[in-house]
Amino acid sequence: MNDPVPAEPVAERLARLQAVHAAVLQISMLAARESQLSSLCATVHAIIAGLMPAGSFHVGLYDGGQRGVRYLYWADEKDAPPDRRREFPVRNPNESATAEVILAGQMRSFTGAEWAQRRAKGSRWGVGKRPEHWVGIPLLGFDGRTLGILVVQSYARGFRYGDEDISLLRMAAEQVAAAVERGQQAGRLEEAIAERTRRLEREVDERRRAERLQRALYEISAMSVKDIDLSRFYPEVHRILGALVNARNFAVMLYYNDEHDLVGFPYWVDEKNPDLPANLRRPAGHGLTGFVLRTRMPQRIDQQRYQALSEAGVVHHVLGPTDFNVWIGAPMLHQGKVLGVLMLQSYDPKVDYDDDDLAVLTFVAEHIAAMLARKQADDALRTAHANLATGNAALQEKNRELEMTLTHLGMAQTELVRQEKLASLGALVAGIAHEVNTPLGICTTAVSLLMEECRRLRDSLSPAQRTEPVIKAFFDSSDELLGVLTSNTLRASGLIRSFKQVAVDQSSEQVREIALAEYIEDTLRSLRPKFKRTGHSIAVQCNPGLRLWSIPGALSQILTNLVMNSIAHGFENTDHGHIDITATADDEGVTIDYRDDGAGMAPQALRRLFEPFYTTKRGHGGSGLGTNIVHNLVTAKLGGTIAVDSPPGAGLHYAIHLPKEPPGAASR
Repeated sequence: MNDPVPAEPVAERLARLQAVHAAVLQISMLAARESQLSSLCATVHAIIAGLMPAGSFHVGLYDGGQRGVRYLYWADEKDAPPDRRREFPVRNPNESATAEVILAGQMRSFTGAEWAQRRAKGSRWGVGKRPEHWVGIPLLGFDGRTLGILVVQSYARGFRYGDEDISLLRMAAEQVAAAVERGQQAGRLEEAIAERTRRLEREVDERRRAERLQRALYEISAMSVKDIDLSRFYPEVHRILGALVNARNFAVMLYYNDEHDLVGFPYWVDEKNPDLPANLRRPAGHGLTGFVLRTRMPQRIDQQRYQALSEAGVVHHVLGPTDFNVWIGAPMLHQGKVLGVLMLQSYDPKVDYDDDDLAVLTFVAEHIAAMLARKQADDALRTAHANLATGNAALQEKNRELEMTLTHLGMAQTELVRQEKLASLGALVAGIAHEVNTPLGICTTAVSLLMEECRRLRDSLSPAQRTEPVIKAFFDSSDELLGVLTSNTLRASGLIRSFKQVAVDQSSEQVREIALAEYIEDTLRSLRPKFKRTGHSIAVQCNPGLRLWSIPGALSQILTNLVMNSIAHGFENTDHGHIDITATADDEGVTIDYRDDGAGMAPQALRRLFEPFYTTKRGHGGSGLGTNIVHNLVTAKLGGTIAVDSPPGAGLHYAIHLPKEPPGAASR
């Protein structure tokens, strides 16, 4: 039978448990409502000290980014408290008990003997007096991160903290860690709120600055459209600019970009160099103003940059004092032209200009440049009006002369086009004469031979000699000659018929249906005299059944001009040129593809190919109207499109597309 437990130890044990429970509850409630961590730590220390020996009690916060610990609360029986602002490095777990607890994230307990052993190994182990017993509990966050450390130690000889003591310390550490994390979260929230507040304040400042800038630019713009004298305009600009930036030293410099390359100073306010004549002119040179003029860019120049520019020889002979703190200048640019420079400078080390100030100055410079340009334009306009008033009669006479010149030019162009058409028709007539002359010459020869045969037969044969064989031979010869006469007469008739049709078409604008393949052949037949004695060749690919409603004369003239251009220009340096003409039908009309393998054209000449009077044979008989007529016939008369390209080494290529019917034709 077990011995009964004495009543007194049981009562003491129960009382201690109740005290521990009350302490834990008190610490938990305190951690939930206390916002000051140092006050919380002091109260927790007092509660812990009421339950165990805890004369030395420390709480440190760990910064993982900096890898250091800073002591928030320090109470020690022997060691003096460290500076609360100082952060002790935590790099290696072997350098101290605190480092081992923090880096491991686990509780550690060291007796005095173990402490002495660590130091005896020669390692740098901790600082301060050696404790009899040291217990360190990590302050762990909700995610397991180490937030800091809670330490309790005793210097009493032979003293050891028991398991209940360590359990109580663990519970206290959990509550302190929760309070630390809440405090850090609150701190982060406060910092986020503060950052958001600062950002909003910056936005408000920027908005106010933008509003001031907008108001200032509006005032400057309003003045720039008024007929205000510049002697009043510049001081007003100075006043408005002074509301945006420190403008104690301000100048407007105008650039006179003539043969003398001078700079003028119509407005100058400077605390160290106040007496600058308004009518002063000096070379733009290599001063600070000249630097802005050359770079055409806004410039901010402090003493360091000024010295560097001076040593490099970029800037020298500066007008006025050079002991400025900072100098900024912005070019007055209008449509790429520099009209002058706007300048601000400060001699006060407390007054600096940043990029925002330079941007403001640049905006103002742009508005002043626009105003100056407008004023110059107005002055020029007034001068022009005055000149117009005094020279109105002469101008009217010039206008009449110009109108007459334009009329003559139009008549000349019309005449040249007519001559071009007549030349084309003349070439057609010459071709007719040449082509028809051949079969007619053969006919004439055959008739002469037949007449000679008849005469010879009549003179040489007596009635007795006019036998059947002789007469038969005569008739055979006559039949042969008559066959020659018949075939050549038919050939001449066909030529005349096709030439007549082409000639009629070239002088007519009547819309009719044509068999395209046959018509192309007729047109080329009329041009055969131009190339029959050369090595040039033409190939036509067109469906014989392809028919088209069009103006045949326009189509004939288009083909004639293209072929003549190829012969005269493309095949100038070759005896064996080749032309391909391909015609295909689609849903919208007909595409005629014209290609030659001649010399082609350079890109710059190709771009001007369809311009009137443009020719590469100026002085050699070229009128410059051939391709212009082609373009006008295709686009205006036939309602089509024409494009040209010249692949390197591959001659010229025309792509012509004609609609099913030309413009104005009745629907069929």
